[in-house]
Amino acid sequence: MNRLRTYHGAGIIFWTHTKKGELVILLGKRSMNPQNHRWSFPGGGWETADGYESDGNISYKAAARRESIEEMGMKVSDPSALRLIWSLTLPFFRYKVYSYHLEGMMNPPHISEFSEYRWCTLDSLPKPLVAFVPSQIRALKRKT
Repeated sequence: MNRLRTYHGAGIIFWTHTKKGELVILLGKRSMNPQNHRWSFPGGGWETADGYESDGNISYKAAARRESIEEMGMKVSDPSALRLIWSLTLPFFRYKVYSYHLEGMMNPPHISEFSEYRWCTLDSLPKPLVAFVPSQIRALKRKT
């Protein structure tokens, strides 16, 4: 008999401000299923190598940092600066999104699971977006 396992995942919204003071976020256009051709942030599933926090809970932050490196080559130089802005807990599904402020709009060193990327203002978001991205962006806006 197969046992259902809970999916644990995490992502990061990289953000900064333009010279005019507008909030801008880094989005990528997914090039793989299940979200092919939809715009989102780097993120994905927790892996055993991501480890656990000192309290024994899954390290969602480590998963988010690893995914951002794998998918866009974007490194988080100061993990303590990651801010939890959004989470979803459902039966057998847990996902957390963190924000990370950058000093400027840096270009990702590489993109692997995206066909392209863009820095976008909240008024110039591309479509279509992955399902929960709009609520994650609203959470970022409330917390910045």
